[in-house]
Amino acid sequence: MKSLASLFLWRIIILIMPMVSLGQTSEYVYDTWKGEIYNGGRTYDKPPQCVDIPDDLKLCHGVGYNKMLLPNLLEHETMAEVKQQAGSWVPLVHKNCHRGTQVFLCSLFAPVCLERPIYPCRWLCEKVRDGCTPIMEAFGFPWPEMLTCEKFPQDDVCLSAPNATEAPKPT
Repeated sequence: MKSLASLFLWRIIILIMPMVSLGQTSEYVYDTWKGEIYNGGRTYDKPPQCVDIPDDLKLCHGVGYNKMLLPNLLEHETMAEVKQQAGSWVPLVHKNCHRGTQVFLCSLFAPVCLERPIYPCRWLCEKVRDGCTPIMEAFGFPWPEMLTCEKFPQDDVCLSAPNATEAPKPT
């Protein structure tokens, strides 16, 4: 049981972000990325590209769009890395600790393809953190540092989740 908990913690530490139902993204132009805006000076092995969200990326099923950006907002450069890291967050989404959990996480793991990256709103991060931390702590996992809410925008364009102001009762 201890090793299962360690595996779950490792996966949870990998990151999450919100998604917004934006419909099909095929009408957007994906080849006009401004690299310096996207990566903040970080050099990636591959240029940013839009790819299909794979069927086996369970965390982000039904988020309202079918294309995602790689590298993602958590700096995962390959789909294999995204799938491995995102998989550990699926149980938290199923716990219903907050309505915006899936949107928040998917906006980080599988960000929608737009001309510039859109991060989740700070308030959404705070609501998800406040709703989900008690459940995570019950299993021995703290809120991960990589999801520190202060690093997300509060006065700029950001992603939110509809009806995410209140958390449902956890299951």
